[in-house]
Amino acid sequence: MRMSDFAKQILKVCIGFFSEIFYNIQKTMDLYYFFIAVVAIYLVVYSAFFFFYSKKVQKIENAIISRFLLKVSKIPSLIEVMRNFVADESAFDSLTKLHSTAMIHRYETIYVLLEHNARIQAEFAFLMKLSMQIPDLQKHAQFVYIRDFIIKYEHDIKKFFDSYNAEVECWNRFVFFKNCTIIGLLLPGRKKDFI
Repeated sequence: MRMSDFAKQILKVCIGFFSEIFYNIQKTMDLYYFFIAVVAIYLVVYSAFFFFYSKKVQKIENAIISRFLLKVSKIPSLIEVMRNFVADESAFDSLTKLHSTAMIHRYETIYVLLEHNARIQAEFAFLMKLSMQIPDLQKHAQFVYIRDFIIKYEHDIKKFFDSYNAEVECWNRFVFFKNCTIIGLLLPGRKKDFI
């Protein structure tokens, strides 16, 4: 009889031990599922914000790029009109090279475009100073139209800078919050510079 009580005690201990193990495994599995669910929700939210903010920034970048290309496309016409009034052909050499480079280049970031735009704008300013010394050129209707067109698109480009900077600020805030987690450090998306 004592053996049977002892066996019952061992059986109770074993059952208790294994039930405790199964309970802990179940608890651990619940934690794994919870962790997986949290990671999945994080990735879904991250993806939504990533695409939302990146598309907003990209939309403004594309608008700036299109205005820049419209502006640059008028440079050959400007040179052709001015060529009839300017004796020295070398005045157009650097602008012609910059125009060719700007039209061939594929702009994946706005910062490369801004560098090209600054160089083109400096050469355009030089040609405008040169044109101020030629009164007949200042009265030429086609020259005035092209000049005003280029100036208008330069102003349009600069108008987009404020909205671009606002979107970049939102993007950078998103990247900051993303990088607050270990998972976020592994995901794509880095800070952008302001214009």
